[in-house]
Formats: sequence, C-alpha cells, structure tokens
Amino acid sequence: MTENKTCILITDDDEDICNLISKLLTANNFIVITAQNGEEMFAKLAETRIDLVLLDVMLPGRDGVELCRQLRADPDMPPVIMLTAKDDEIDRVVGLEVGADDYVTKPFGSRELIARIRAVLRRVKYQSIGVNRGGYYFGGWQFLPARMELLDKESTVTTLSSSENEILLAFVRNPQIPLSRDRLLSLTKGRNSNAFDRSIDSHISRLRRKLKDDAKRPNIIKTAWGSGYIFTHNVEIR
Repeated sequence: MTENKTCILITDDDEDICNLISKLLTANNFIVITAQNGEEMFAKLAETRIDLVLLDVMLPGRDGVELCRQLRADPDMPPVIMLTAKDDEIDRVVGLEVGADDYVTKPFGSRELIARIRAVLRRVKYQSIGVNRGGYYFGGWQFLPARMELLDKESTVTTLSSSENEILLAFVRNPQIPLSRDRLLSLTKGRNSNAFDRSIDSHISRLRRKLKDDAKRPNIIKTAWGSGYIFTHNVEIR
C-alpha cells in the first residue's frame, strides 16, 4: 500500500453503492477498503491505517449512528462522514449529534462527495500540525485542540469531533467577537461551504452541552442576534 495515499474505508452493505464509490475514489487517487457491517469495519480499522470512514446509516446489526458513537468514543479513530438515503433534517442532526464530521445524503453528486471528503481531511490535517500544542484556558476549562479534547476543573476528558474542535478553535482565537455563520464556515470548512449551512447550529448545540452551557441561557457561547454567535470568555494560551 502506498504510504502517501489516503485510505478511505467504506462501510455499506449495498454492494452496488460500494462499487460505485470505490471506482470514484480510486479514480481520484484514494486507496479504498470496504466493509459490510460494524464488525468488519472495526476489523479493518484494527489491521490498516484508515484516514477516513464513509459510514452508511442503515446497516445490518448495529446501525451507523451507534457505530459512529462508538468511533467517536476513541480519539484515535479517524473522522467519519455519514451516508444515508434519508433526507429529513432530524436524521442529519442525529448524525451530527453522535459526532459525525459531515453528512451526505444519497443520491449525491461525485464532485460533492469528493469535495466533502477532502474538506474533512484538510481540517484533520490542519488540527494535527497547525494548532497550538499547548492549550487554551477559559472559565475553568482546558481546550487541547491537537488532541481534540476538553478538560474540566476535575481534569475529566471530553472528546470532540473534528468539526466541534475546529469551531471551538475559531471561537477561542476570536473571543468576544461576534462571528456570523458565514464567518464560522469560512474559518472552519472553507469558502466552498454553503453560507447558510444549518449544521453549524447543530455543532454549536453539541459544544454547549459538552461545555455544560445552558442551552436556554448560554454563558460561554451566546447567540448574537442578527450576527451569529459570540464566545464571551477571556482566553489564555499556555
């Protein structure tokens, strides 16, 4: 296996979909491995370096939501893009709630899928080499972006998804400055993202819960009416 190529693990029990995506990814210079269920997925993850998992929601046995939750519980696991035939907002939100880094609805265009894969991979690469290796401190919390972790006053660790990690990084680098959704998307996913992508709201909702920030009366990430969100605390870098 060529070391400088990115390896994608497709977990989908639909053989036609696996073949279609495999051909697309191979044509775009990715290495592709496939699995039909969670057991096979974890076996492949144990034996091969995987850079990203494409995970179908509807799988036999444990579904994609449960598997994504298990992946996110281990900070050493790769990022996850969930695939589903469902197009209901609640299904997208559930996927993001359990830590998926992105969500693609079938049927999808080949360019969209490749663009989303590359965007997630860029974020992960940036987080591993381009962030403060120490930590950011605010309101009794320690944020370690290089490890994608939050630590409270008792040093209890909370793991973040790559999207949550990048959004929080944007906030701590711009404290007490209102950031619109458009600006947050620019700071995280890049200019190619839809400026009205409501997934930002879902990620921030999850961040608030992890920060124990009251959703009705948030004290850390406040809603700046008409302009987006504002991170209210002073931030120290150590």
